[in-house]
Amino acid sequence: MGFEESALARLRRYREEADRSLGQVREAEATARQFADRLFAGLEYTAVLARQAGFGLETVFAGGAIDLRAVAGPDSGAGVSFGAVPGAAAETDEDLMHEELSHYSLQPSGYSGRILGWSEEAGEAPCQTFAVYRDGVWKTKGLFVARARGKVDDPEDVLNGFCLRIVGRLIDLASLTGGAGRRWSDELYSLKDLLEGRHAPTALRWPR
Repeated sequence: MGFEESALARLRRYREEADRSLGQVREAEATARQFADRLFAGLEYTAVLARQAGFGLETVFAGGAIDLRAVAGPDSGAGVSFGAVPGAAAETDEDLMHEELSHYSLQPSGYSGRILGWSEEAGEAPCQTFAVYRDGVWKTKGLFVARARGKVDDPEDVLNGFCLRIVGRLIDLASLTGGAGRRWSDELYSLKDLLEGRHAPTALRWPR
């Protein structure tokens, strides 16, 4: 076999491997979007129940994300936003790895799509992370839910129960119940800060 034939044979194998790998990555991304749709619907449904129970709980969909804000009373509110991140990548966080991939290698079967959560009370970094795999397994860790796992096709009651945990934590934070709230920090706070109306030097405390 000449060079050209040998090179073409090798490149065709590369093409097959690339197609297979990219297909699995796209599947992981699509599965994450599928779970995000169900998660957002569950949060919206739970927010409706919270409003029926007397809480001010607003939900807004914007740019592929859902924003939730709980209001328990005057100057007593908290918010969280969740959004699916485009793409998929090799999962390197051991707490979020698929159980069958504990001896991890950088294979497309170990790729996960991600859904991230941000809270205005926790700064700019994500405070909740979901890893979603192409076979439908999802795992999460963070401040609203310390650790949990499930399947994309879990029954609605199961997923809605999980969403209730998130909304409950949000209400805890808004109403300072369940050990949630803010504590005084050691951050410098000057007379100028006071006169300019800047927020008091406090840090978020999450219920466990």
